Amino acid sequence: MVDYSKFYYDQIKSQVININKQYPEDEISTSFLRLCCSTILDLEYEDVDDDITDEGEDLGADAVHFAIDEDKTRFKIFVIQTKFNSKKCDNGIFNVNMGEEVVNKFKNVFDYFASSDTGDNVSDKVKYKKEEYQSLLQEGYILDEIYFVSCHLGIGLADNSLEIWNRWYNMNPYKEKIRLEQYGLVDIFKRLEESRVSKIDEKISLNGKYFEFSNPDVKGLISSIKGEELIRLYGKYGNKLFQKNIRFSLGENIINSKIIKSASEAETRDKFWFLNNGITVVCDNYERTGTQPENIMLEVKSFSIVNGVQTTTSIEKAFKKTGNIDDVKILIKIFKAPDKLAELITESTNSQNPVNKRDLRSNDDVQKLIENMLKDNGYFYQRKRNQWIEISQKDKIIDNYDFAQRYLTFYLERPMDAQKQKSLVFTDDDTYKKIFNPNLSPESMIFIHKSYKELLKQLRVVRRKLRMKQIRLSKEEISIIPRVKIHLFYAFRVYLEKKGFNILSDSDLSENALKEFNQENTVLLLNIIVEAIKKVYGSKPLEYVNVFKKKELAQKIREVIEKMQINKEASSKS
Repeated sequence: MVDYSKFYYDQIKSQVININKQYPEDEISTSFLRLCCSTILDLEYEDVDDDITDEGEDLGADAVHFAIDEDKTRFKIFVIQTKFNSKKCDNGIFNVNMGEEVVNKFKNVFDYFASSDTGDNVSDKVKYKKEEYQSLLQEGYILDEIYFVSCHLGIGLADNSLEIWNRWYNMNPYKEKIRLEQYGLVDIFKRLEESRVSKIDEKISLNGKYFEFSNPDVKGLISSIKGEELIRLYGKYGNKLFQKNIRFSLGENIINSKIIKSASEAETRDKFWFLNNGITVVCDNYERTGTQPENIMLEVKSFSIVNGVQTTTSIEKAFKKTGNIDDVKILIKIFKAPDKLAELITESTNSQNPVNKRDLRSNDDVQKLIENMLKDNGYFYQRKRNQWIEISQKDKIIDNYDFAQRYLTFYLERPMDAQKQKSLVFTDDDTYKKIFNPNLSPESMIFIHKSYKELLKQLRVVRRKLRMKQIRLSKEEISIIPRVKIHLFYAFRVYLEKKGFNILSDSDLSENALKEFNQENTVLLLNIIVEAIKKVYGSKPLEYVNVFKKKELAQKIREVIEKMQINKEASSKS
């Protein structure tokens, strides 16, 4: 059998090199970390900055990410380790497996988060993550799961490592919340390949009898599909199967755990058809390839599962768990429908797992209008999760959730709401309409997008120079860096006004305004934010994970900047 490891590695390395060109201040291993976090957690490359913990005394965590569901006040933790042995791989030597040190590092991170240890021998980055974790618990958020994710260029964990993990896992009182996930060379390559598929035309085998109904606008067919056939499709296309859905996989929540259980256990596998709502497919067209009354084959054009993401991914997990889903059959409904009706089918059939407001608004007319408007300007507007997963130009993707948060900060001057109530932009009608309306210009959207990316770039430069001892900051300034970006973006807005830029004029928010997002001003505004924080909290000892929770902080930032002496040079806008 041909070993394609070198081919897989070359493809992954090419992606890593491209990322490193975008972030030249990164070590190559950090660029690999960005790639892994982007493909596994659906993060933008620059958003990984807040999660990177890789430094001395980090307990073995390269990144720690909190996936927060504000609607349900619940969250998940992802602890990520990556290993990029580029020199060995260049010579065709790939890791056969990962050693027990990986497991020990994960255990160390968990023990630190679960204990009352103050972290005297732990890096500030990991310490800040623990503070963030404790802050979420204090606010009433419930921890759903903690994922330990290992990304490497090999096959998997060694047998003795898995034994160590299983012993620790089985003795852990919180084991129901703990998950171990591995992404080796083939897994990461497969994720990258999924992103290259744009349209699915596929032959699918149905099982048993079928029923067909049609009217002038739509035709539909109801039948059953075997679990193995559904897994084949998911194995071939991954998340691209769900491109017309209003969301993608929600992970292993309570509902999905029950789906996995019913597909895994021998006494319920043959009853799965009765226990599950099945899947719904929309397409441009379908045709039967024969005249037989059952077990038919369909040729489907532009195939997309619009309800059944959780069923599909859960069956795949059940197969990995047991290796046997022979008796699993799933109800399938296939509709050939025009776009408007397909969208209505998508929305009305998504009830097995709750749909959040952002999902429901993804097909609003104004969202589609903005998408077309930005497309004409060379940008991809992401109105639903993972919509543009196949696009390699990540810097050209403007996500509506992220954009709304930044608009709320920059134009509506509500940085605290943007930081602590991000979902407000979709749950509050008044806020939603103030942001998303037909008068929203592509110029203002692109400026928000580019300037925020430039801000994140300058924060990375500051972090790197701090690490290399090329600049000095106060302890307070260093302490706020991990969570300052939203208020720093607001501070830049006020600073631009002070410099004489007209915030409401698209022509004024040009390349000249973008030049103000530089290292010098970033350091200046960090100092200003610390001064404003002290005006809000007085002489009280500060817990820097909580300093951005007061609404009056924005006003204090404005007061400090407005009192500054700033040279309003004409050249700054020429």
